[in-house]
Amino acid sequence: MASTRTASTLSLALAVVGLAIALPMAGCRGDRSEDRPRQFFPDLDDGPRFNPQSETPFFADGRTMREPVDGTVAFGAFSFTQNTLEGESDWAAPFMREREDMLGEGVEVYSGLNADGTPVQSIPIEVTTELLARGEERFNIYCAACHGYSGEGNGMVGRRWAIPVPSFHDVKYKDEAQPTSGDGYLFHIARNGLKHPDGRYRMPGYAHALSVEDTWAVVAHVRVLQQAFDNDPQSLPTEARDQLDPRGRPAGSAEQGGGQ
Repeated sequence: MASTRTASTLSLALAVVGLAIALPMAGCRGDRSEDRPRQFFPDLDDGPRFNPQSETPFFADGRTMREPVDGTVAFGAFSFTQNTLEGESDWAAPFMREREDMLGEGVEVYSGLNADGTPVQSIPIEVTTELLARGEERFNIYCAACHGYSGEGNGMVGRRWAIPVPSFHDVKYKDEAQPTSGDGYLFHIARNGLKHPDGRYRMPGYAHALSVEDTWAVVAHVRVLQQAFDNDPQSLPTEARDQLDPRGRPAGSAEQGGGQ
């Protein structure tokens, strides 16, 4: 009788111990995937996040973006200041140019607009041989697919676009009486794009790919293309004339021939 009672007590104790072990384990749902890294608490890893400039009812002011708490110290792997960038290798050059763009005097340089909001008529930075060469390179990378290497609007993508791509040789881009003729207008559209009245984009902006200086370089190249079509090539500056093929057409225009 005693041994039976002892066995029952032992069995009950083992059951209690087993239950005590099983209960915590029940809360562990395990990994959702066999792939690494292991997620022991997936909810902490995969919780919802807030998008910048969005709203949430979680905070009293409804804003997802929060002010840093008192005493927060900014931290980074590298301090991008003028003192730390000067004298560095070529990798620092783009950051220095970006800094100069941000600190540039006058809204005309980085917006292409006058103080009253109208486009500037002439490029507000110095046009050099290097700027023209850079403009040709950037134009051929980002613009020629739609506008064509000659700027006639007959690039491979442009010929298939739902909306006809305009030619830079249209009078509206050259006649100073037209509001679309200024260098600032071309700069502004290149960076910010062009929209339909209903808000849809006819052309996307390229500020993500072109710096302020690069955008002005592209505008300068467009003016070279226009002069090449309108004038005797011998009347062009030497640096601009060097960008033409022997027939006096913009380099690369032959393969874009036909169309318009």
